[in-house]
Amino acid sequence: MAARGHIPSAFEQRAAQAPGMMRHGPFPGLGPAAGQRSLEPLPPPELLENKIAVQAAEIEQLAGENHRLAATQLTMRRELVAAQQEVQRLKAHIGSIQTESDLQIRILLDKIAKKEADIRAGEGVKKDLQQAHKEAQSLVAARQELTVQIQKASQELQKARTDVKNLPDLHAELDSLRKEHQRLRSTFEYEKGSNIEQVEQMKAMEKNLFGMAREVEKLRAEVLNAEKRALAPSPYGGGYMHPDPSFPPPIQGGGPYVDSYGRPLVQMAVGPAGGGMIPYSSGNGVATGGAAVPSAGGVAVWGGAYDPSLTQR
Repeated sequence: MAARGHIPSAFEQRAAQAPGMMRHGPFPGLGPAAGQRSLEPLPPPELLENKIAVQAAEIEQLAGENHRLAATQLTMRRELVAAQQEVQRLKAHIGSIQTESDLQIRILLDKIAKKEADIRAGEGVKKDLQQAHKEAQSLVAARQELTVQIQKASQELQKARTDVKNLPDLHAELDSLRKEHQRLRSTFEYEKGSNIEQVEQMKAMEKNLFGMAREVEKLRAEVLNAEKRALAPSPYGGGYMHPDPSFPPPIQGGGPYVDSYGRPLVQMAVGPAGGGMIPYSSGNGVATGGAAVPSAGGVAVWGGAYDPSLTQR
């Protein structure tokens, strides 16, 4: 009962609502319960004025808080817009970074693929390098050989230059050699003609000697026949005695000696031959004066001066 006439203070009214929120609805004491208390006696006017003053102060305070909340809301909206813009910028930056990273990743992947291809082709490159090294060595050897050839060519060129300098002397020597050749040729032609004449004379002499040799052979055969007739045994038992004491007596007992050709050998006395006799030796020739005459068989035949009367027999 005592609480019915109690009027809540402004502090109690502020505690009944949430801080920073505007109060909506009827004021306290003006709700449906006010109809139940309408039968109660009204408060005095001072209390009402105080209550109105307190409510007016609260309204002003709530209005100020409302203004502050509106300003705070506006600031927060601005900050939200700025944050959204920042988020968009961050998203764009992240997208660009992602795109750039994708590009870099692709570049790196391409480089890795190229490196792998290079590694796979490393063996081929190694073989090419070895081949190039061999070619370089062969080129070095060829260069050295060419250097030696160039040196030889330089020496030959120097020698050729020296020969060119000595060319007038060589021409003079060549002219002298030509003159000497002409002189020797003329001498040769002259001697050739004289030699031809001598050869013809020698051929004629050779023919004469061959004829003489044939005559000598004939004479030798006649002499051998005469010797055989002279050495034949006499039917009267006595040996044949030549009237010339220069002939030796016949050999008693066996036959005459023969040479290597089966021809009889007759012992001749030492001394000059008698008239009408032709001394002979046991060789293959007839002694005609002590000079050797070649026979037809190439055997030396002793002979003297040629007697033309022998060719007429």
